[in-house]
Amino acid sequence: MDSQIAVKTGLKRFTSTIPPFPRTARRVMDLLRDPRTQLTKVGGVVSLDQGLASRVLRLANSAYFGLPRQVSSVTDAIVLLGIANVRNVVISASVGQIFLRGLDSYGMEDGCLWEHSVGTAYAAQIISRRVDTRTYSVAFSSGLLHDVGKVAIDGALKPADRKDLLSLIRIRGELDAEREVAGVAHCEVGAAICETWKMPREIVDAVKFHHDPLQSTEDSHLGRIIATSNLCAKLVLQHGADLTAGHLEGSCPGCYLPDEAILGRIRNDLPGIIASARDLLTGTSEVLDEPPGANKK
Repeated sequence: MDSQIAVKTGLKRFTSTIPPFPRTARRVMDLLRDPRTQLTKVGGVVSLDQGLASRVLRLANSAYFGLPRQVSSVTDAIVLLGIANVRNVVISASVGQIFLRGLDSYGMEDGCLWEHSVGTAYAAQIISRRVDTRTYSVAFSSGLLHDVGKVAIDGALKPADRKDLLSLIRIRGELDAEREVAGVAHCEVGAAICETWKMPREIVDAVKFHHDPLQSTEDSHLGRIIATSNLCAKLVLQHGADLTAGHLEGSCPGCYLPDEAILGRIRNDLPGIIASARDLLTGTSEVLDEPPGANKK
């Protein structure tokens, strides 16, 4: 019981460093849970929030989402995107700014986490089509959010603790180092944040178990897909286009070994996706001097 209380206390400490999910975006997510919702209604809700509407429109017109034509109406963009991509765009537009910062605790420069997250999200979409089409509508969002806990941990730690965490990660790996320095792992913090943001249950589960997908309690394959996609994005950053099944084998119990067709597409597409990840967010958010609740003294 004491350990459970300690974990809950630690989670609250870190989740408080992340801003709440925007009210309008939460309303959109609620609407998208109802299959009877008309996308024109979603467009009307987004249009009432000028800031979110602007970010959604810029993202929708980006090369990543590939609309057949440039649009100037938020409602037109949402109708053309379709339900799955509307969720992806709204989440990206709502949380993108917090992924742009450098994370001293993890040795990550400005923008690196965003690049990795977009790469993971893209790989998750590719793999979900082949492995379990039920997961496709939430694969991108799950991949995008899987490391949000790192932002929270880095924002809450004092400078000395961030240095200690970075040093320990190099010796013992992320999860062991986080639990020793912070008391919780980033996957646990990330799941708590997604719960606070009222993300769908399957996204919360995938974020929580993306380092240990065999512990997932969901009946879908999403946790294993995100675990695999996370590794693929990391390996592409390390090895470029030289990604083989051998790089994945034995890396994470429960991960998939994609067939050559999927690996080929990831090898060909992911370097460009990662390289252009910052362009995906251009004009959609501003990098603040300090995130709410951050302890950067």
